[in-house]
Amino acid sequence: MKKYCLFFIALSYFTAGRSFAQDSTSVKLVDSATATITAPVETKHLWHFSLSPSLGFTFQSISKDGEENQDLLWLGQLQAKLGYEGEPFQFNSSLFLQYGAQVTRDAYPKKTQDNFLLSLVPSVTLSKNAGLRLFFEVTGETEMGKGMVDSAVTSFLDPLFLYETLFLGHKTHVSADDGSSEFELVFGIGYAFQQTRTKNFPLVQHRQFVVGEGNPLQNVQDQFTVENGYSIILQIDYTKHIGDNFSFKTSIKSVTLTKENFIQSLKNSRNGTLLLAGLQWRFLSIDYTMHMLYDRNISARRQLEQTMVFGVKFDI
Repeated sequence: MKKYCLFFIALSYFTAGRSFAQDSTSVKLVDSATATITAPVETKHLWHFSLSPSLGFTFQSISKDGEENQDLLWLGQLQAKLGYEGEPFQFNSSLFLQYGAQVTRDAYPKKTQDNFLLSLVPSVTLSKNAGLRLFFEVTGETEMGKGMVDSAVTSFLDPLFLYETLFLGHKTHVSADDGSSEFELVFGIGYAFQQTRTKNFPLVQHRQFVVGEGNPLQNVQDQFTVENGYSIILQIDYTKHIGDNFSFKTSIKSVTLTKENFIQSLKNSRNGTLLLAGLQWRFLSIDYTMHMLYDRNISARRQLEQTMVFGVKFDI
């Protein structure tokens, strides 16, 4: 019996020793005499995900000439990113949602901000040393609720702007060794196809027509307007952790898409710029948002929205 016990003990020790040698993620046996053990080696995560919802309120009460007016302004915002960084293929996606309204006692809520932007960007490395990549970006932009642009009524997916661009660009990603700061730069130039989907929303060039039950919009304009031209992309992201619970984040993305005859007039192009900046301490935040859009199909004038909100924000 003692022989069998000694045999199983020796077999177990031999099996355990082989498992340590074969599994590189397990703890490593450095010295069998002193049994010194080192920590497992950390591996770089190829997938990254972030989710940041925020909500802010502003309440005001004004008394004048015996009348008291009270209203509530609220703004909700959501930023989400999902990406994969590998070689030679990469994938990045981003979602930006923003909706705000003004609520008064004697009127229906009035929408103040409304933005929905979704981007999917796969890429492949052409030169790792030069940071040169070939990007393919698909982006959709619309509003979530009913509103007005000039004199035209908007709604969810009406209008919807889509573009698909293949562009050659450079990507730089720098982060501090202690993780206190992170910087990313993407820029490039390429070619894009653009679609504007409409249902009841009349484009600028068709607003001289009277649209009613006897003159449906389908007889005036196509549901999809297809255009093409060159694309110029610029995106900057910067994050700085000032303390354990205090951080600063900013990002800007600007996309210029040319259309037909843009050489004769720069008005024959579309530019959309989204700037986000914010300070956050624990779950309290101050966020500034600037969204600028110029598109001759949507409006003959530049559209500019700016907000600064103090509220609560969570990072996941």
